[in-house]
Amino acid sequence: MTRATQAEMTVKAEDQGATRHLRSDFTGSALIAGIVAIIVGYAGPTIIVFKVAETANLSDGLIASWLWSYSVGSGIVTIVASWLTRQPLIMAWSTPGVAFLVFALVGVPFSDAVGAFIISNLAILAIGLVGWFRRIVDAIPMSVAAALNAGILMPFAIQLIADSQVEPVLVGTMIATFFICRLYSPRWAVASVLAVGLLLCIALGKFDGSTLSLSLVSPVVTTPTFSIEAVINIAIPLTVLALTGQYLPGLTVLRSYGYQPNSDKVVRMCGIASLLAAPFGCHSINPSSMIAGIVAGPEANADPDKRYVAAIVAGVVYLVFGSLAASFVMLFAALPAEAVVALAGLSLLAAIANSLQTAFTQETDNIIAPTVVLAIALSDFSLFSIGSPFWAIVAGLIVTVSAKWRRG
Repeated sequence: MTRATQAEMTVKAEDQGATRHLRSDFTGSALIAGIVAIIVGYAGPTIIVFKVAETANLSDGLIASWLWSYSVGSGIVTIVASWLTRQPLIMAWSTPGVAFLVFALVGVPFSDAVGAFIISNLAILAIGLVGWFRRIVDAIPMSVAAALNAGILMPFAIQLIADSQVEPVLVGTMIATFFICRLYSPRWAVASVLAVGLLLCIALGKFDGSTLSLSLVSPVVTTPTFSIEAVINIAIPLTVLALTGQYLPGLTVLRSYGYQPNSDKVVRMCGIASLLAAPFGCHSINPSSMIAGIVAGPEANADPDKRYVAAIVAGVVYLVFGSLAASFVMLFAALPAEAVVALAGLSLLAAIANSLQTAFTQETDNIIAPTVVLAIALSDFSLFSIGSPFWAIVAGLIVTVSAKWRRG
């Protein structure tokens, strides 16, 4: 028997052993946790993509391609990472990043945006390759990053309040559903709002289901173009939001459950997946902070060593949802704009609250910095064709550094 044959037999035996291991670790609770994680993940952030489509005039085909590339990329990385590490590593996109794009893509050619996505993800991949993740994140004060995040997300909550006057019955009922469900199951609050909102739209005759059908996605490739304005206005803020708003909290959630993922390896895997997904419209793929607790918690399995199965199930559900992304586009297009805004605003309330808490409790002796960041991020300030998110970061860093210099 040759060495090559022996090696092949060894690999085959290892694969069979891993498969048996997966079957023995599989439980009904892992199946439910994986499915619930993706439903919760889709119910909230996905709706914001349709706000991006509205403000940036993106076609339904392009949005379906975006959802497809996000779902397939997240699904593959989730399955591979969880399988290799035996840890529940579940991926998603940057929710603050999607919210940021609602305003950042206005008037920007989508090809320039895709170019900015590529630059941002190249920067993140480089950080992972050289092992600078922790160093870069530590260089950006959490108070500044959290205030930027809150400033980008806050307009969705403000628009929610405004739309409650336009459609008081529909939006008011969705708001009441959200807060009532949070009393009993915060995890299901957003999904419940989606279900109640959909039923109410049908009952009030505000749901146009004439175009609904099950259909597979035809991915759309956008050839990237590159501009200095898009790099500054889109790539830099996206990178900061991904590192501080997704990678750091996502990995921190896993550590809180006792897992120790290799941060730089995760950054590299996500960076590569994001680069491959960018031409199809997806801005980033990174560790999830919102749904990580669902697959990493005891509900997935009493044994922490077996919870990786829930993440693998979630990855498979990602692939299924991604193949039906065109149907999701038709579903959300059939809803009135007020229902879409309400769902987006409600799904982001917890993130806004957490960001504000972090912004103003990280450095209690320097609350001016997050206040300046929040004010600039909320404004329409622009200088040299560079938008407010970039200047919010710059101003926050200047105020922070000057305060430390003054204290000596």
